[in-house]
Amino acid sequence: MPLRHSGQTTAPSLTASRANEPSALSLAWLFPKTDGPTLQLPTARDSELFIGREDDCGCVLPGQDVSRKHAVLRAEGPHSVLVDLGSRNGTWVNGERIKALVLGEGDVLRVGGWVGVVSKTLGALGALAPGLYGGHALREAVGAAERAAQSDLPIVLEGETGTGKEAVSRAIHEWSGRSGPFVAVNCAALPQALAEGELFGYRRGAFTGAEQASAGYFRAAQHGTLLLDEVCELPLSLQAKLLRVIEQREVQPLGEVKPVKLDVRVLAAAQEPLAQAVAQARFRADLFARLDGLSVRLPPLRERRAEIPYLFTRLLVEGSGARPPTPEVRLVERLCLYDWPFNVRELGLLVKRLLVLHGAEPKLLLRHLPERFRAEPAEAASPPTAPVAGQLPDLEALLEALRASSGNVARAAQALGISRQRAYRMMQGRADVDLDALREPGSDA
Repeated sequence: MPLRHSGQTTAPSLTASRANEPSALSLAWLFPKTDGPTLQLPTARDSELFIGREDDCGCVLPGQDVSRKHAVLRAEGPHSVLVDLGSRNGTWVNGERIKALVLGEGDVLRVGGWVGVVSKTLGALGALAPGLYGGHALREAVGAAERAAQSDLPIVLEGETGTGKEAVSRAIHEWSGRSGPFVAVNCAALPQALAEGELFGYRRGAFTGAEQASAGYFRAAQHGTLLLDEVCELPLSLQAKLLRVIEQREVQPLGEVKPVKLDVRVLAAAQEPLAQAVAQARFRADLFARLDGLSVRLPPLRERRAEIPYLFTRLLVEGSGARPPTPEVRLVERLCLYDWPFNVRELGLLVKRLLVLHGAEPKLLLRHLPERFRAEPAEAASPPTAPVAGQLPDLEALLEALRASSGNVARAAQALGISRQRAYRMMQGRADVDLDALREPGSDA
């Protein structure tokens, strides 16, 4: 049986790009209930699993907008093929109506009023620590940090803007059991001329304008935890003084003669790997060596699709103060397909916008989303300009751009004139594209 989308778009290219994917995939139905049915995709020869509202279906999805036997999952070689069974409302994968399609990791399915996500690993969704919520992907990322929290092992948190580096830092502080406060400082926001005094403190009259003494961020975090966010933005001269403070466990405020002993757990955070900043001579190698006890990479939200409906629903409930409006299924589907360049922070701001503008309405509709969210997936993935008129870049061109940008997908996509979402789709299912290796200094992966 040929694998096709319901329109003119054929699926052989998708099938080919997924030839190397592991077959151990699961499908979790995450909306309208975040704890909806979960099933293993069939891979055994001749096995199949029906999806529909009838009780004899292997996966029962209640609702009149779901046909009695809506679709079927069939094993084809090592892969699972989703086949629509002539359903009234159609079977949708990644925003497109399909007749038959090989499923791969990260695919978003819509059947009637249900949205599901295909994933290799699924786990319970909930609170990992006070103020930190997610599922398996986030739990796996921060697991080592939780185990190291009660030690004095230095921890570096790496992740794109909005991935929750401060929330994870607060969780590490909670797990540590330290008696002092949690203090966070954005190093990029420190005025260069005043940064030393802001960090290490100063005596009254130590410099012009020092009308009152200041303890500084380090002493403010005594017996607690200090997060140095955007640590790469500190001037190199100040990095040398920071290294001494961390090594000697004491700080000498400006204008003071004697140093002050410190008992502070220092966490560092950056949007890029510190090793990359070292390779570019923007971060001291000796300071990196002192901080790099454990590096934790926080996955961006686009790599956590299975967590998006849960996070969205939770934020709606927390932000409404009452019974929130009910989101329609197409809105949730679109959230799962969106690229989320600003990650969880962007999701939180979207929820606030929806509640302010439409919180009194019974339903949140797709048209209530900002325009960038409402763009069709194919439209969102189209490049604003092509490097050669009428011609789109191929995977080889993307690989060259990724090497040139040290694995930074956003910069590589910009260089090729395509969207970051399109770049990720081009890489989907390619075992020979190793972004982590590309981000290592001197790598030729």
